Amino acid sequence: MTSERKIAANRENAKKSTGPRSEVGRAVSRYNARRHGLATGVGSDPAYRDDIEELARLLSWDGGREEVGEFAREAAEAHLELMRIRRFRVHLYERLRFLSDPSKESLREELGKQLDRLQRYERRALSRRKRAMRLIDEIDQYEVRHPGF
Repeated sequence: MTSERKIAANRENAKKSTGPRSEVGRAVSRYNARRHGLATGVGSDPAYRDDIEELARLLSWDGGREEVGEFAREAAEAHLELMRIRRFRVHLYERLRFLSDPSKESLREELGKQLDRLQRYERRALSRRKRAMRLIDEIDQYEVRHPGF
């Protein structure tokens, strides 16, 4: 059971982290998630549905193992997310390549910041893929040790 003191401390901390308060700050915050589209996963995008299912089927080997299918789908989504992030990174590098003009320095700095921010999305996708693949491997190892499972 959580103590009253801890509950009070949590409430006090929550008051400090409510996000932007001004209309301008809220508008900027709303725009951040839509700027590059990486905040939404490929699983919610119908354009990726067939690719996710095909890759998940390949990852689950026989395609019929229910316990593996869920993790295979998660790994497939994370892998396609990673590919999308990397395509966006290539796009940013291509834009940087053509900005040799010294008057474009502020744009070069902004693109550099965007490249730095991509690391967060890439780390998240890599972590999701690694976790799902590890769980698939654990199920496979269990089935090898316990035939007829």
